[in-house]
Amino acid sequence: MVVLFPLGSISMRLLPGRLALWVHALFQMMTACIFIAGAGLGIYLVQMVQIPFSQGNLLTNDSTKYHPIIGLVTLAMLLPQPILGYLHHRKYKQVQTRQLWSYLHIFNGRIGITLGIINGGLGLNLAGASDYLKRVYTIVAAVMWVLWMLIALLGEIRRMRSGAKRTQRATARRMGKVSSGDTGRSRRETET
Repeated sequence: MVVLFPLGSISMRLLPGRLALWVHALFQMMTACIFIAGAGLGIYLVQMVQIPFSQGNLLTNDSTKYHPIIGLVTLAMLLPQPILGYLHHRKYKQVQTRQLWSYLHIFNGRIGITLGIINGGLGLNLAGASDYLKRVYTIVAAVMWVLWMLIALLGEIRRMRSGAKRTQRATARRMGKVSSGDTGRSRRETET
């Protein structure tokens, strides 16, 4: 999950047009199915594993409960994502600007993926993984998270710049400075 969910999000920024939407949606749905299966296994293990000497189970013991609780929170955040994504896409097509659904989908996804990455490390610790495996996970997780956030930031900057240019062209058209057919491109660009 440390790689798959961020890659699905990155696809939205790097691929062109409708391809980005479909790759993003299909990739995230496939990854969500894998995550739901893992969460189901985790829920089963929480019920089955008893900590010796009457310290309860994985969910009630103070030193082990963080991983399953964060996992359940992350699962709860994941479940509405397809609906939020659909509403975001549908509303965006109508009004050509982000709405409440857009921000709910984007930030719920970003927070959920970040929690999932952190929880993966907690899970390795809970499982008693080797120090080498924990270091590898930490490096991969950190690189993937930073790459994902940089691409998201660059995408937001690009979106804001293109929005500012659209606003300038619309204002110029309203002021009568540019004809309605002019898109702001040079004559050479329109001839090729």
